[in-house]
Order: sequence, then C-alpha cells, then structure tokens
Amino acid sequence: MSDVKEYWPCAGEIADGNIKISEDVLASIATIAVTETEGVAAAASTVGAEITEMFSGRKGSTPRGVKIRFDEEVQGCVVECSVILKYGSSVTETAANLQKNVKTAIESMAGIKVARVDVQVCGIQLPKKQ
Repeated sequence: MSDVKEYWPCAGEIADGNIKISEDVLASIATIAVTETEGVAAAASTVGAEITEMFSGRKGSTPRGVKIRFDEEVQGCVVECSVILKYGSSVTETAANLQKNVKTAIESMAGIKVARVDVQVCGIQLPKKQ
C-alpha cells in the first residue's frame, strides 16, 4: 500500500520556494497542545481510527485522538480531538481551553489558519483508589 500524506502550504510570504507541512505534523502539534491542557488526562483513540490503522497498515504513524482535515470553504483546517478528562474537571471549561490551546499552537507554529476545533469527550479518568 502506498503511504499518501496530505500537505498544506504555509501562510505568509516566502522569499524563495514553497513550504508545505504534513498533516501528521499538524496532528502532532495539536496532540501536544491537547495533553498540555489542564484537566485533560489523555488523547483518546476512537474505534474508527483503530480500524483505519488496522486496514491501512499505518499503525502508530499519526497521533491518536486527533484528526486534521482541510476546509475549502474557509481555507483553513478543522481539528477534531477525542479526549479523556480528569475526574473533577469542568467539561465545558476544559474543552474551551483545549480549543483555544490547539488553535493557538497550530496557528503560531505552522502559520496555518484553524477554522475550528471540535472536541469529543470520550471518557473520564477516575481517581486511583488508595
């Protein structure tokens, strides 16, 4: 099977040539921003992502819990994050902070416009019993 990756051009003026960034790089940036968000226990893998990995042979090649796609209408990327939150965290507050962190990280590091960040809370990490 071929390993086809999607690349996006960077915004701004480039003196000589082009700069393109792989969707895997954008997903890695987003994953780090997700895991650094207060109240997030971990990025979560979805069943669909696991099935895709199984059939594509690309197991572990992209960060789990984050999907990036380009939105032609707004000329920017849409980030979908699946997460597990820490018990006791405010779901809405944590999700809003996560959206802000992911958007800021991608736009500042890659220069690519983020149209929106969708958050799917897949679970809660319960505290360990003493």
